[in-house]
Amino acid sequence: MLSRKPPSRRLTILDILGLTAGVAVGVWLLTGSMRTPAPDEDAVLTAWIFGLGGLSLVGPPLLLWRRYQGGWGRSRMRVGELFWFCQGTASWLLWPPMIYRHVQGLEGKQVGPSSMSGICYFYGTPLMALYIVLTLLAGGWLRIGGGRRRKKARRRSWTEAFGLLLGLAWACTGLYVLSVIYREDLFK
Repeated sequence: MLSRKPPSRRLTILDILGLTAGVAVGVWLLTGSMRTPAPDEDAVLTAWIFGLGGLSLVGPPLLLWRRYQGGWGRSRMRVGELFWFCQGTASWLLWPPMIYRHVQGLEGKQVGPSSMSGICYFYGTPLMALYIVLTLLAGGWLRIGGGRRRKKARRRSWTEAFGLLLGLAWACTGLYVLSVIYREDLFK
């Protein structure tokens, strides 16, 4: 039986290239909807969401490849990696119709998404991140602050740390989107 070498825990040039390509796809998708001369609040939020989406897009293939390299049964994904995988799956499932509309020239001239998949991605993905982070906090999977640990601290891989940071960025975006929804529905 062939034994596989566990994947490296370090960030490689190939990983950086993948992340850069993901952001490039997000920026490319954004070019169809950014027709206004001066960026306003919606334009900045749209750019931020598609930038995060590009970073998330790289997660599923990268994490599955690393899991395959390490042997399927040997290790599980940690919380940050699961979060990255979840947000990346949203990109993989909702971006194909947006890409199709972009290639066909069907995107509208306004800022932000104009398709059903774009609206679902724009509002649903940040809110999903907020729900997941709140659930992980309530369930004790994430800790705020130091606190004493029972076990010796395990060194995190870059994918775990990046997934946690990306999850935090998505959750903060979700909190902002939730505030926009509240302002629109309750105070107008």
